[in-house]
Amino acid sequence: MNASAKQFTLAEQIGIWVKAARAPFLVTSAIPAMLGGIIAFAHGSFDWTLFSIAFLGIIAAHTAADFIDDYFDYKNGNFANKDQQFHDSPLVRGLITDKQVFVAFLICIALALASGLYILFAVGMPILILTAIGAFFVLFYTSPPLRLNFRGLGESSLFFAFGPMLVFGVYFVLTQSFNWSPILASIPVGIFVMNVGIVSNIFDHNDDVKNNKFTMPVKLGQARAVQILTVITALAYLFLIGSVAFGFLPVWSLLALLTAPMSFKMVSLARNYHDLSQYQPAMSQAIGVATLGGLFMVVGYGIFILTQ
Repeated sequence: MNASAKQFTLAEQIGIWVKAARAPFLVTSAIPAMLGGIIAFAHGSFDWTLFSIAFLGIIAAHTAADFIDDYFDYKNGNFANKDQQFHDSPLVRGLITDKQVFVAFLICIALALASGLYILFAVGMPILILTAIGAFFVLFYTSPPLRLNFRGLGESSLFFAFGPMLVFGVYFVLTQSFNWSPILASIPVGIFVMNVGIVSNIFDHNDDVKNNKFTMPVKLGQARAVQILTVITALAYLFLIGSVAFGFLPVWSLLALLTAPMSFKMVSLARNYHDLSQYQPAMSQAIGVATLGGLFMVVGYGIFILTQ
């Protein structure tokens, strides 16, 4: 049904735009931001105003990226398995128009840039580099001319954007200093978020081939992509254990190991990539690990702070 063919109530409109913004996926940026913030707090440097503005800017930037991703997928006819995905795209269903989505993108990117400008004046020029890198990922993950997700760089972009960039970026905003702890903490978090993209792309393989979208599973094959998914997931946990063992992260960070059974199930489901009915269960596990893995690390740092 065309968006103009029906009048929606306010509640219905809010629900439509919540889905269009892929609200369930926003936790993948909110939690790394919280992790960067609580590590800064643990290191004795925290400002609620700066953190709140940075946090809102990050959520706005993530939402802008999701809007522009749907916009260009819609323009290119690359719907893949969006009918099975959690955001249940209102654009694909015709509940909103591509022009409305593009306007929503512009609003969100404006809010993100406003947040960046405030932090720039509050913190200084070094933050400009982090802002520029973040804007690069937002603008060119799907958008031409670079279209990182169409060149086999989408998965690694997710790792850097939602791992080191977010965790260390928020830490630096609050402390204006370098420290290895937020960088090391960001590695497993970045891998967990990257896995969401890998799992999605494994199941979207056939549609991506039709649309010349050269994701990692398209370039390497679905079977090899599952092998890589298995290895990097194991490395995420091993890296976490090693960082704690060498004293870079508090022992309570190991709470994130509680997500290991979910990761095992995610990999097991991803192996059945020929069965699209496994798509949503696999994504549920991937999103669950990305959410709980980072959240457990936040809680771990909270316990560490309280027990000092």
